[in-house]
Amino acid sequence: MEKKDVQTFAKELNSFIDSSPTASHCVAEAEKILVSKGFRKLEEKDAWKLKKGDRFYIIRHESALIAGITGKIEPERSGFRIIGSHTDSPCFKIKPKSVFVREGYIQLSIEVYGGPMYASWTDRELSMAGRAVVKKGKGYGISLVDLEKTVLMIPQLAIHYNREVNDSFKLNPQETLIPVCGLTEEPAGDDMIKDLIAKKLKVKSSDILNYDLELYPLQKGSIWGQNGEFISNRGIDNKSMVHASVSALTESDRSDSTVIAALYDNEEVGSSTTNGGNSSFTQDILERLCGFSRENYLRAVSLSYYMSADGAHAIHPNYSSKFDNLNKVYINRGPVIKINANTNYATTPESSAVFEMICQKLNIPYQKFVNRADVRGGGTIGSLIATNLGMRTVDVGNAMLAMHSARETAGTKDHWLMKEAMKGFLEF
Repeated sequence: MEKKDVQTFAKELNSFIDSSPTASHCVAEAEKILVSKGFRKLEEKDAWKLKKGDRFYIIRHESALIAGITGKIEPERSGFRIIGSHTDSPCFKIKPKSVFVREGYIQLSIEVYGGPMYASWTDRELSMAGRAVVKKGKGYGISLVDLEKTVLMIPQLAIHYNREVNDSFKLNPQETLIPVCGLTEEPAGDDMIKDLIAKKLKVKSSDILNYDLELYPLQKGSIWGQNGEFISNRGIDNKSMVHASVSALTESDRSDSTVIAALYDNEEVGSSTTNGGNSSFTQDILERLCGFSRENYLRAVSLSYYMSADGAHAIHPNYSSKFDNLNKVYINRGPVIKINANTNYATTPESSAVFEMICQKLNIPYQKFVNRADVRGGGTIGSLIATNLGMRTVDVGNAMLAMHSARETAGTKDHWLMKEAMKGFLEF
């Protein structure tokens, strides 16, 4: 592992995240990587004719993607090797009716998506991105839109009017987290949003039928620290695992089993959507790869392994008492195996041992994380996949700070190590 490779890969991650303000943009960026590596797009509505060694991908509803390489041996005799991650991150979404004027300020009413750290979003330059449904002839099309400029900010109240702000201050998304986007002496309405979208897409405002927009911090990613140890950006949870898994897939040299990278939406709100980890997406694709034979599918599942890849909590130097003293994990010390007695994570002794053996073979350091016994941990897609598919699953991730902040921090070395561990998982 050369330092220049680590730094180059970290820069690639920042570039990937900078171009992925939303889940749909994240899938579009992943698609660019796949196409450049010879993968071809399949449509769920079409019949498929895949040969051994074919590289393929499927996109469902713009924000979820499954990509794979068919193996030399049929799935019912070799199983699948699958890495799953998610494309979405906590944020604030614009309501259908959102524009109003208060005290001469144009403001937008927002709705919370997932569990963002409210304070980290204040006093930052914010933009908007998402999807727009655009009229096309007698039908419609869906276009990605990114305003790519500062149009919003959520200003904090001056300390002179809130002397307790440095002690404790509760932010309310309906009242005190309302972004400001301009000044006016005239009424303003939601046509303003359509006008912004139309200008960016170069269409008529009247052709914008609907939209789904979210706020995002405009600040680009950076690599920092005394020796470039850290990488900071928005959405490291979990676009870093998307980037690592897609990169691992494209570099994979597995020829026997069919190998897959699955990117789901809506993990931050429970995954129970048409393109989430709890949807039919994975099973639909796997059954088709087994020729629609239920028996062959069940045989393949019994031989398969699944890696659920999502962020892990690094020990925080200012809050070390929040962590279990015997199960702390550190930035840049390798992938983290996540374990929970109440099955918030799907890791079992067997699935953990398989991942550990892969890391040992490749000389990749790894760590194990368990929460304090009096702290309720978060969950991810692993348990959903294990429950729905009955597939042996291990939950892993990279150690990071400030998870769900508008500005998260992880390790540059860890991103490289995770990609290499993922390659080993796909190839074992």
